[in-house]
Amino acid sequence: MAETVSMNFASPPSVLCALPKMFFARRPTHVPKGQTLPLIEARIEGLSARPDNLESYRRVCGFAADGKLPITYPHIMTMPLHVAMLTSDAFPVRLLGLVHVRNEITSHRPIAAEEALDVHCALPAHRETDRGQEFDLITTASIAGSAVWSEVSTFLARRKSNRTDGARGAAKPKDEVPEAVHTTSWRADGDIGRRYAAVSGDYNLIHIADVTAKLFGFNRAIAHGLWSLARSAAELRPRLAADGVRLTAGFKLPILLPAWVTLQSWETGAGLAFNLKDAQGEKPHMSGVLDRL
Repeated sequence: MAETVSMNFASPPSVLCALPKMFFARRPTHVPKGQTLPLIEARIEGLSARPDNLESYRRVCGFAADGKLPITYPHIMTMPLHVAMLTSDAFPVRLLGLVHVRNEITSHRPIAAEEALDVHCALPAHRETDRGQEFDLITTASIAGSAVWSEVSTFLARRKSNRTDGARGAAKPKDEVPEAVHTTSWRADGDIGRRYAAVSGDYNLIHIADVTAKLFGFNRAIAHGLWSLARSAAELRPRLAADGVRLTAGFKLPILLPAWVTLQSWETGAGLAFNLKDAQGEKPHMSGVLDRL
């Protein structure tokens, strides 16, 4: 049975205090061979949204002020716990080497802005894949003992492929998009990384400025994946009449700032499917579904 490392907080831990570990900790890029990670858990009770932060988040991400938490906002509320877990001594992998590849958010019902959440986060053992090691960060928010919101964020520690067969470099099938597509577009401003960082606490240097992004191999600063998801959800959620929904997305090519992006969406039997692409509708940035529960 795997060891369990539990972290309990009376108030959200400081993300700023974790930045030195995030940027300067000397850790491997992958879990060393043969090493088993413990189950890392974090808990906090009575977590409430800060009204000023919530209002700023709505403006940055395009959500209406309807008295409810945006479907992606509990991620912002719980991110300090995520950072504490991923920078703890129990997690041996360098945080800046991880790539956010997938996200699944389940909202069982709308959450009023003033409701307080009891939060439990879990980081189970990693799994080996063809692309590298994957880690699932699982978050559950409850009210009066009933789960109202949950999330699975999947991160990848990439590893160079050793494949030499014909699969390498093979063309991937194109996304199938029906003829009846709803299309909208918006501009991701050059400062959206800094604006989103101010409301989310995610100050990863690849999002803040061109000069710092270049340190990590990007020509320009790139948009946060969770901003792209939130901005898309702000467009999609009002079109789906359901109290309970599940939002699933896979992140693809980064959005180099500034840029215009195009959101394509269409109805399915369960809800809405969507693609977020560049202005020409060619380069894929994200794809996913917003389904009724």
